[in-house]
Amino acid sequence: MQHIVGTTPSIALVALLAASAPMSMAATFAISAPEEPTVYEHLIEPDCLPLLSQGDALRAFQLARVQLLAHGIKLIPQGCPYVRVAPGQMQQVLDVRLVVANSDVAAQFVRGPLADGAEVDMGGVHFALPALAQEVAYASEENVSPDVVFNRQWLVDVMQSNGWQGIPGHWWAFVPEPVHY
Repeated sequence: MQHIVGTTPSIALVALLAASAPMSMAATFAISAPEEPTVYEHLIEPDCLPLLSQGDALRAFQLARVQLLAHGIKLIPQGCPYVRVAPGQMQQVLDVRLVVANSDVAAQFVRGPLADGAEVDMGGVHFALPALAQEVAYASEENVSPDVVFNRQWLVDVMQSNGWQGIPGHWWAFVPEPVHY
């Protein structure tokens, strides 16, 4: 993986590169994350390759990361597991979490306690085994604060504006919007 040490790409540069010719996953992580990628991010790359190679998914992912970073929030890919989206139907999804990059800026967009480097309050439940996902999702929806409901809807809106669809019952799971010709 190539990474230029000591440089921080501007949001305009990242957006320009994201809009240009297709990039490899390695280049994507190097451009979008100014700090050295973690070992975990290296493991995500092959896990997400099939999902991010669909249509404009890689470009849409980069655009979402840039927009969220402009809002003081870092979009962290957790992986691309398969989840149950309907009875008898599993689908690969982009599993994300949000970390505050700049609490002063983030406070203009999301609610709840915000500290640089801390996760945005999205509620306690993040990922469950497919067999339990629906039960956990419904139980967690009933017991979340208004701030969590707001933050989850805000994330869905941001992701949708950048070419991703949310999976009902899984606030952290997104799939690329279908390409219409």
